[in-house]
Amino acid sequence: MDTEALVSLTDQLNDDIDDLEDALKPLIARALSDTAQNLPVLDKAKLYALTTYAIESILFSFVRLIGTNAKEHAIFPELIRVKQYFDKIKVVEFGEPKRENMSLDKPVAANVQFDKIKA
Repeated sequence: MDTEALVSLTDQLNDDIDDLEDALKPLIARALSDTAQNLPVLDKAKLYALTTYAIESILFSFVRLIGTNAKEHAIFPELIRVKQYFDKIKVVEFGEPKRENMSLDKPVAANVQFDKIKA
């Protein structure tokens, strides 16, 4: 990569960081607990989960950037844990996903020979 392309990419990164700072100013201006204080419980849960995920994602990216295997680092299980919170929030917001074909197929069950199944 030549120097000119590197300078261009660095300038673009700098512009992107400035844009990100502008977008985050309302959240950074005061404590997160103050921001969440007047929110409904579901929105509060989303705010905390998204904030945690953003921080964990930055840490995950940093670990990868320094050349460490991020999937073997302690940050990876934390990312998975936060993603599980998203799933729980989705269930509260939209309800349990419908599971199709949850009834017992009696003819198939009658044909199962339990004495031939190995434990």
